[in-house]
Amino acid sequence: MDRTVQVAIIAAGASIVAAVLSFVLNKRAERLSALQERLLAHYRELLSALSDLAVDGIDKNKANQRFALAVNTIALVAPQSVILALMDFHDEVKFSNPNRSDEGHDRKLKHLLLEI
Repeated sequence: MDRTVQVAIIAAGASIVAAVLSFVLNKRAERLSALQERLLAHYRELLSALSDLAVDGIDKNKANQRFALAVNTIALVAPQSVILALMDFHDEVKFSNPNRSDEGHDRKLKHLLLEI
């Protein structure tokens, strides 16, 4: 086989491998970006629902339903550390907790926000 043909075959093969590798890495980055966008939307919904609970003049039943839905969604997509911080915060703020305090609320909310 002539050396020019060998060089042409190697160059063509290398360009095909480079194109395929570039395509695969680009698709992977797009999927990761889309996943991060969805996760950010879920976190935004959770924090918005949490904010609604703190604002006077908003229907508390609807705010509680929205918060519960956001918590359930976050439980499906968030890392374990966020879920644990969220459950810890939820345990602190629920009305059946006789030991709830403003300091505990603030501390656990801060921990939740840092985990997010």
